[in-house]
Amino acid sequence: MSLPSHPICPAVVTAAGRGTRFRPFTDWVPKEMLPIGSRPALGHVIDECLAAGADLVHVATRPGEQIIPAYVSGLREQGFPVRAVPEDLSYGYGNAAPLLTLAEELAAAETFMVAFGDDVLLGGRPGADLAAMRRLAEQGADSVIAAQLIDRADVGSFGVVDLADPGGDRVSGIRQRPDPATVAEPLAVVSRLVLRPGILPRLVARPEARGEVDLGLAVGEQSHTGDVRVRRLAADWVTVGEPRRYADALALHWRDHAPAEHPLTVST
Repeated sequence: MSLPSHPICPAVVTAAGRGTRFRPFTDWVPKEMLPIGSRPALGHVIDECLAAGADLVHVATRPGEQIIPAYVSGLREQGFPVRAVPEDLSYGYGNAAPLLTLAEELAAAETFMVAFGDDVLLGGRPGADLAAMRRLAEQGADSVIAAQLIDRADVGSFGVVDLADPGGDRVSGIRQRPDPATVAEPLAVVSRLVLRPGILPRLVARPEARGEVDLGLAVGEQSHTGDVRVRRLAADWVTVGEPRRYADALALHWRDHAPAEHPLTVST
């Protein structure tokens, strides 16, 4: 199919992780291809972005990776607006490197979505949270990030959102693994964002990220002077990047046991 040359709201799905917690399986198959139901986790994430209104989904992959590009090619042959893009490692490492790889395309968009391919939102209507985040951006927010309430005891393992006002949605900062005693509302950052091109110049290697290009740090910095909002997720956030949490994802999926899968399943 012909992909839009000037998408209004593209999405970037990151799928370049190494899946070290799932080795040796991920020495052969990317973690984003772990199945949840009859489709890989990546298929659920692409489905979510399209349902939220993305008119083109870029899937950023490791250079030389073959399995994910083949899967994406199958989706494209079925008529879905999706393409695989190898990450340009000259921009360094980190979860923001795919955005720098696609910076020229993203700079031409009014807003764009970002989703990590190994994190899946289950329950409710696919794309509902991302669509709500997109509306906040269209109303003028510089960036919108997703977050979910977690147990206070787990705060030290996550990036946590600080709010300008208790119970509000204006973000005043993002802290990595803070002391739980200093956190008013335990809102953990989830790998869903709606951004404007203005974030791109902030994507630089940072010492506090061990020299990597970290998206959370860039958005946290932006919140000090810009309008950054948070969306408290209605869906259940699960990940396939770690065996125990992958088991939780499977349990949640079969709890809902939807009888019909979305046609993103590629026939073989």
